[in-house]
Amino acid sequence: MRHRSAYAGVTVALVTPLTDTGDVDRGDVGRLVASVRPYVDALLPALSTGEGWALTDRQWHDMVAATVGCREGLPVLAGIQRPTTEEAVARARTAAGLGAAAVVAPTPYGPDVTQEEMFRHYETLGREGGLPVVVYHEREVSGNDLRPDTLMRICSLPSVVAVKDSAGDPAATRELLAARPGVPVLQGLEHLLPEATGVAGHVAALANVEPALCSALHAGPVSDHTAVLAAACERHGLDRPDWYRALKSELCRRGVLTTERTTGTGGVS
Repeated sequence: MRHRSAYAGVTVALVTPLTDTGDVDRGDVGRLVASVRPYVDALLPALSTGEGWALTDRQWHDMVAATVGCREGLPVLAGIQRPTTEEAVARARTAAGLGAAAVVAPTPYGPDVTQEEMFRHYETLGREGGLPVVVYHEREVSGNDLRPDTLMRICSLPSVVAVKDSAGDPAATRELLAARPGVPVLQGLEHLLPEATGVAGHVAALANVEPALCSALHAGPVSDHTAVLAAACERHGLDRPDWYRALKSELCRRGVLTTERTTGTGGVS
């Protein structure tokens, strides 16, 4: 039996299975989770790989609910990609009611968001959202970046339980680890795992299609699997801007998903 921890090991960043009409396909969610369950330590629906920025409120709700419904003991970390603190808090409260264990959220959107506003965002989300918070450290979604000193302040908040580091800077990740932030740091980009010595685990889109490899990467040493990892990332299109579409295509080919539909297909928004 694998030791389960919400903030260490392998967290799968799930794709969001959709029907031809754009609804969340609960049957497909169940098959997907069943296919990865033996290899992962936590489930992360509705973040970037799950097209979280584009899901409607109903799609987001249904994806989180479906994941919780088939988790069978695995913790569910609900992804939140909303532009304001108010919207993030609202979704966190919903996730708490659905049975999620924590939320994963970036900073508020926009290049003009100040470092103090970023700190207050996480402070408010933790105080009012009702769940522990994993900091989604990235640049692409929010359009801004947490300075190292601000990130350390945020990590000191009692509600913050981990950092998902997807900023793409291995040197900065190493500096964060050296600073001892007091919470686990998870590498959010698979291809950087060989340069991420010391992280508590990783959040992997790749785990949708290669869960056994992702488990082996965590068990280590990563150097034993570097070539296989690079080949898998290339084969599954993880460097594409629509990597989630490539993953859905492969899962559909395997019979795990019924359709390859994404939020950008056929007018679903």
